[in-house]
Amino acid sequence: MVKKLKLIKMKKLLFLILLLAGLSAYAQKDNRIVIGTIDTVYSKILNEKRAVRVHVPEGDKNQRYPVLYIFDGEEHFQSAVAMSEQMSGLIPPMIVVGIDNMGHSFRERDLTPTKVNPSAIVNAGDARLSGGGEVFFNFIEKELMPYIDSKYPTASYRMISGHSLGGLAVVNAFFNHAKLFNSYITLDPSLWWDQQKWIKKQEGEISNLDLKNKSLFVGIANNIPPGMDTISILKDTTGMIAPVTQAVLPFVHFLREKKPAGLRWSSKFYPNERHGTVELISEYDAMRFLFDFYPFRTSQFSGHPELDEDAVLAVHYKMVSERMGYTVLPTENSVNELAYDCMGRHKMDVAYKLFIRNTQMYPNSGNAFDSLGDYYVAAGDKQKAIEAFTKSLSIQETEDTRSKLNDLKK
Repeated sequence: MVKKLKLIKMKKLLFLILLLAGLSAYAQKDNRIVIGTIDTVYSKILNEKRAVRVHVPEGDKNQRYPVLYIFDGEEHFQSAVAMSEQMSGLIPPMIVVGIDNMGHSFRERDLTPTKVNPSAIVNAGDARLSGGGEVFFNFIEKELMPYIDSKYPTASYRMISGHSLGGLAVVNAFFNHAKLFNSYITLDPSLWWDQQKWIKKQEGEISNLDLKNKSLFVGIANNIPPGMDTISILKDTTGMIAPVTQAVLPFVHFLREKKPAGLRWSSKFYPNERHGTVELISEYDAMRFLFDFYPFRTSQFSGHPELDEDAVLAVHYKMVSERMGYTVLPTENSVNELAYDCMGRHKMDVAYKLFIRNTQMYPNSGNAFDSLGDYYVAAGDKQKAIEAFTKSLSIQETEDTRSKLNDLKK
């Protein structure tokens, strides 16, 4: 049977419906909706227990996945999981790790790179706890990541995403912990921190970084008050009118002017979104940007019968593997869709190779053998079709496959 790729549309209403659909896809026998596991890591570095939320895609037991780490996991984990599932095929399936906070004050401690004095923006209590960002990244590198890698089927490709102070922490990772991650998603980051002295210092040292094969996405909300524009905001000397926008825009301008060697980056301004609403839609755009090389489209063969589908598939996933830094196999769905497309265009020899390839790459997939059975039916080989459908049912019982097998046996 054909597994159709999910279509992603940017209409907000439909987008939210898709997210809810993604969340409801994980139902257990007791009818509870489960999208992941709350795990606990004891940190000797922080001298405390830290909760993390972990989602692992459903797939072949031998498959390994890139990992998306997210700050403020208690707020952003669910939407990230739903998004990763709904965008299947457009982006690789991925493990999502949401790093929970232990309260508001711990955000100021863990997500800020420097200790600051109280100000009109930072109260005395938060200022006293601030500046623990380097210790927190020490925990991530030496305790959290090894734990996740030892317990879950991780691949070597890692992403980090954060909003607001979490976005500030992502920028800190970009400048000071570039070896930990391949891609960075910073959404309306609080670069106003430390009166922008910290970010200016980092910008001055960017030439010392090795950013080869690194990717960065910057999402910018419209925090500009009515009657003002970006020019008037940037001229403000108080730093109080729209501090986030006032700090992020110069950072984006810096990247445009500097053009850091090896870095692949993009930014987007959202005129209809504020600081508190920009996270969802910008996370989506970030994923589309980071993995714009990933999708395999069968539409490229339309009107080009001279193309060798099997060879094009191999070249595409060789390129994807080089970009990801590890071997990435074609997804079962992409091969399946291409095989049916070839069969529909009467290229039966190529279709056969692709259907067989899927059963070899995904021997535990009932759908792969069901699709091979469909090929044998089309090729007129009844006995082989019966064998393929029987194999499929031995892996997973489905009404559709059972019906096709019974029809053949009649």
